[in-house]
Amino acid sequence: MQVTNSRQFLKKMMPIRRMSLVCLLSGLTFSLSAGLATIGASPSRDIQIFTEPPFFSPNETTISVGTPLTWKNRTHEPHSIVSNDCRLGNTCSFDSGFLSPNARFSLPQLNPGRYPYHCGIHPFMRGLLTIQPPQSFPSSDI
Repeated sequence: MQVTNSRQFLKKMMPIRRMSLVCLLSGLTFSLSAGLATIGASPSRDIQIFTEPPFFSPNETTISVGTPLTWKNRTHEPHSIVSNDCRLGNTCSFDSGFLSPNARFSLPQLNPGRYPYHCGIHPFMRGLLTIQPPQSFPSSDI
């Protein structure tokens, strides 16, 4: 008698289990496609310039190659964004020139690496930019 009840129970539960599996797979497919769309996009990043420490917010920023980056001067005085390699006599990675209050500076495309920088007008204002190489994902044979 109990075997019959178990079979009937399993028969009743089978459509629910199938529906659960379909929902699970649908959600997984949606999550994967949303994740891949995010991976392909390069959201922009902003660094705010303030008159009080840490002066650059965020003070240390890490982005991937190709991610747009903009500094925004939120103060009432001019500032500049200068890569530290500019003062060593090397090729200058970036130099914004003077940024008036509320002005912006967008970073040109740079190679992966670490770029310490400072305000050319106020050298005590310092920050660090790290640019990572693009992520590579293993190919799939699906």
